[in-house]
Amino acid sequence: MKSTNIQIFDQRTRSFVSAELLEDPGDDYVETVDAFWSVYKRRILRQRRAAGKPVPEHSHWNWKLKLEQERFTNSLYKCFAIVCNDPQGLMMLKYGSKFVCRCVGQQGKPLVYLAYVESAPWNVKEYCDTVWYSGIGKEFYKAAMRFSRLLGFDGRVGLHSLSGAEGFYTNSCQMTALGRDPDCEDLVYFESVTK
Repeated sequence: MKSTNIQIFDQRTRSFVSAELLEDPGDDYVETVDAFWSVYKRRILRQRRAAGKPVPEHSHWNWKLKLEQERFTNSLYKCFAIVCNDPQGLMMLKYGSKFVCRCVGQQGKPLVYLAYVESAPWNVKEYCDTVWYSGIGKEFYKAAMRFSRLLGFDGRVGLHSLSGAEGFYTNSCQMTALGRDPDCEDLVYFESVTK
């Protein structure tokens, strides 16, 4: 497991703090984090639903099942985690011959597919009224770009976005929206490519 120091923003103190980006922390670690978050998510989801407040689109995600599916299909994947005292986020990247660019001028070139990214429940406004840390998604996106370059893919990254994150990928990550994908729950497909 490789560890890189990064900075995320602590919303409570209004300052940047050090965190660790863990590359390939292992499936057991990811499953442990998911179990840890699940206890918190179940309690908060019950309260928010009872109060008529919105819940995240990804509140049903189960990382253990996602990992089992990838192992079953023999997919090439790599997980990442961000840790600042506790785990603050998880990401899964996929790569291989079926993940290729759709952008004009880049069609057919290999890319890294950002399959899943999730912040800890205390970092998601639909779970809590006061978010603890921000910058998790941006750090994961930068890690995906670095991994793409490491593989020789020139920073090419693709993903299907949940509707609540479309603005983030368009504005913060400067990705190109390529339209809704009827083969993937009609989610908007995004790519980031080099010029």
